[in-house]
Amino acid sequence: MIQKIGVIGSGTMGFGIAFQFITNGIPVVLQDISEESLRLASEKLNTYLTIFREEGTVFEDSDKTIIDRLTFTTKIEELADCDLVIESATENLEIKQKIFKRLDEICADYTIITSNTSSLKLSEIVRYVEKRKDKVMLTHFFNPAHIVPLVELLKGPDTKQETYDEVDALMKKVGKVTINVRVEVPGLVANRIQVALAREALALLEDGVVSEQDLEKAIFAGPGFRFASSGLLKIIDFGGLDVWGIVLDQLQPAIESKVRSYSVIKDKTEQGYLGVKSSKGFFVYPGKGLDEYVIERDRSLIQQLKTFTTIQRGIEHA
Repeated sequence: MIQKIGVIGSGTMGFGIAFQFITNGIPVVLQDISEESLRLASEKLNTYLTIFREEGTVFEDSDKTIIDRLTFTTKIEELADCDLVIESATENLEIKQKIFKRLDEICADYTIITSNTSSLKLSEIVRYVEKRKDKVMLTHFFNPAHIVPLVELLKGPDTKQETYDEVDALMKKVGKVTINVRVEVPGLVANRIQVALAREALALLEDGVVSEQDLEKAIFAGPGFRFASSGLLKIIDFGGLDVWGIVLDQLQPAIESKVRSYSVIKDKTEQGYLGVKSSKGFFVYPGKGLDEYVIERDRSLIQQLKTFTTIQRGIEHA
């Protein structure tokens, strides 16, 4: 049974992963090589406990009890007795390989080691793991990890089913929705779908079919509105497979399928318009810093999570 968790990397993803577990009763050791990053994570912890409570989330424990479950350290050795260690370091294969090799050396025989990546292959990350190839996995969370429900799970070629089942059960216990990625493919599942949507959307924008404002509305008030309550296959079911078959045959030859560099992104990047972090991207973000806009977004997502949870419970009890 997984009773203590280690998280490597205290940035955006690592913090969110740790927050998810400590607010659901599980102690976490959060490790990072940067003292400053750990300090910032500690400050964010108090901020997000306040935000969740202000948005109507009811935690079973007091803030002090939750905070006391999180330990900060710069020493990877302090993860040695964890039942599960989730690596969420920078997306660099060599760094991840070194981390997994070191964890393989220092951790208890029972420790499961997973990576939060979706852009790098698990089979490459675990190349130097020797003692526990049956206890390695991918556990890919989505940003913000403490709000977005989905976690994609992928076994390695030697991963035991009992390892997968234990991690799957843990994720569901703390309120996550898991999917089983059966084949190791770049981007896993959800990011591939997201990139496919982005490719067509950016092509429509670049080819002058629609303005930035109307493109945003088309997604947010159209497919995005429906996706908030069901997945794509159920939308196809309601529309009719016969109808969708015709639509697919007609539209597939016309939609964007080329691999190209989009000038609508390249030009803005060259001008320094990088999005919210630079106060301007496709849209302008005046008068507030990145953190304020992130908190504003996350408050909205917390409300969306409450609706999602209600829908999920209805499905489970139907």
